[in-house]
Amino acid sequence: MTIFNPADQGVNINVRTEGAAGDWIALYRLDNRQTEISELFIPARENVQLLFKVIVPEDTPTEMYQARIVAETQSEEAMAGGVGTVLRARSVVTIHVIGREIVSGKVEGISVANTETGVPLVIDVQFRNTGNVIVSPEIHSTIKKDGEVIGEARSSEKRVTPETIESILVEWSTEGLEPGTYTANVVGMLRGEQIASQEMDFEVFPYGQLSREGTLSDLQYEGMMQTGVPIKLNGIFTNTGKIATRAVLNAEIYQNGNFINAISGDTVLVPVGGRSELFSYLTVAEPGEYQIKYWALYEGQRTEMKDVSLTVSEGGSSAEPQASPLSPVSVIGAAMMLIIFATGGRLKRRG
Repeated sequence: MTIFNPADQGVNINVRTEGAAGDWIALYRLDNRQTEISELFIPARENVQLLFKVIVPEDTPTEMYQARIVAETQSEEAMAGGVGTVLRARSVVTIHVIGREIVSGKVEGISVANTETGVPLVIDVQFRNTGNVIVSPEIHSTIKKDGEVIGEARSSEKRVTPETIESILVEWSTEGLEPGTYTANVVGMLRGEQIASQEMDFEVFPYGQLSREGTLSDLQYEGMMQTGVPIKLNGIFTNTGKIATRAVLNAEIYQNGNFINAISGDTVLVPVGGRSELFSYLTVAEPGEYQIKYWALYEGQRTEMKDVSLTVSEGGSSAEPQASPLSPVSVIGAAMMLIIFATGGRLKRRG
């Protein structure tokens, strides 16, 4: 969970929990998971990531429970235009208490695409979580040339929630590798048990021989359309080329035809035939109509430029969030705002 302070001054924040399951939750800074916190300082225009741990009492009946995580400015904080004002944001956490932990899953498919010298080999494992708890499958890949092992790669960090399918990508460096035919032996493990094993050949070509192609679907935006509040821009990049590709969402922002700013998101690795979300965040200072020209940049190439228009109102007005999972909460006073970003999901009780 992330708490963002978009104001021009730092602020001291109290954090607490409430609701039926509020007492089960302890809050920590992500960069200090040993010390439980109830307050913190957020510098101007920065964010702090929090981790919450849940301990469910042993005698808790099987049921759905809710708690609220509340972040609010300390009452003694004096802010321009709002002396004594308390600013508050909430995020709801749903906790599903179950009677028995079921760990199970299956590999729906394994693919190894051809690559080029100097471009990482990408092994794509499609894993379905058929249990009722979050799991992190272990993928171990052994690379061979003429039957001799020349390298290996592992992945065990991807967390997969129940009843979902996730793409687990394993990378292996081909730096200095000679062109030719190689073999990848891929093994999937879940809590110490093997759930898949497959061996397949792939080709390493000279650099520049495989095509790079991709498309970016129509841009979407999420969040409060207000000044000073981050708006999430996202689109889906589809890799239609013959090699794994790194892509990033770029955009130019215009107001009344005048260039305002350029933004760029994080780089995402997209396997051959894969579809991945590209995203970036935009914050504007003035209300009005904005035009966004956007495209995906991948391996020195770019998709077709498209555009979308946004109407942004004055911060603190009654504008509603649009298709927003970011959950910004209305604020008392217009001097500054707190915004909680949270991702949905279910927490399971072990035991």
